[in-house]
Amino acid sequence: MDVDFPIPTTSGSAEALAVLRRWLPAFLEGRRADEDLYADRVTTWHNIGEREVEVQRTPSRTRIESGGAQLRIEGVRVRVFDGGWVLQSTTAGTSAGGEPVRIPSCLVASVEKGRITRFEEYADSAATRPLLG
Repeated sequence: MDVDFPIPTTSGSAEALAVLRRWLPAFLEGRRADEDLYADRVTTWHNIGEREVEVQRTPSRTRIESGGAQLRIEGVRVRVFDGGWVLQSTTAGTSAGGEPVRIPSCLVASVEKGRITRFEEYADSAATRPLLG
């Protein structure tokens, strides 16, 4: 997969890029990255429902796929900044019921001391209906 990585200009962005390079392959495969990449009690805030939850050991994509959905991540664009990154992508495929799925989203990650401390996920709520009801 071709992912656009910027050249780090600060120590904070170089640290975030190092974490991103280890985390991204797991994300693209729908699995959790190595535990040492996550801070204790790392959370994700979701724009859908405006709620913050502790990150679970099994990623939501894995849980959805175990119910029969077939998903992949497309069109990945990443921008690293001092203390994290922004990842834009589209989740595409089919729901467990065979409905087409295309969910544009944006994920903002915060990194401190070489560990992910928080995610903010922004997704098109209407596009998630085939998966989430």
